[in-house]
Order: sequence, then C-alpha cells, then structure tokens
Amino acid sequence: MLHNSYMEIQKKASPDGSYIYLPNSTFRRYWNVDLWKNFFTKLLNTSPGYDGKELLQELRESFQRYMCSNPQLIKKLKELLVKQRSSLCSA
Repeated sequence: MLHNSYMEIQKKASPDGSYIYLPNSTFRRYWNVDLWKNFFTKLLNTSPGYDGKELLQELRESFQRYMCSNPQLIKKLKELLVKQRSSLCSA
C-alpha cells in the first residue's frame, strides 16, 4: 500500500518483555511518520479480545484530525480524487 510492495514485518522486543510487530520498511520523511507508525502498530498488535470497530474508529478519527488540520491537504486530496475518477472513467 505505501511502499508499492508486500509489507514485511519484524518482531521487536518491547520494554515490558513482550514483543510487538512493526513494518520492516521505513517511512518516507515527507509522510506524517507518527500517524503511520501509530496506524500500523495498532493494526499489527491488536489483542484477541479488543473491539475491532472501536480500533478502526479511533484510527479513522486520527487521520481525519490530521487532514482537517491543514486545508491544503484537503484541497490536494480532492484534486487527486478528481484525477483518479477521470482516469477510471476513461478506461
């Protein structure tokens, strides 16, 4: 999705002695690294009893806050969606 290839993950020891899974690839410097790290860390390390709906809602809200924090991001997203729609309709 982000790196144009299948995601490889690595198992890392956490301070409490357990393990967490993280993407093996680094994030590009112009991405919001904290946003994407949080996204993948939470999705790759969910507990079996955790409510998936609540997790997805929390992640959606974090992306929504990020997008709404900068009007230029919304403008760019709209432009990209128009471009995508026109390319899909012409195919």
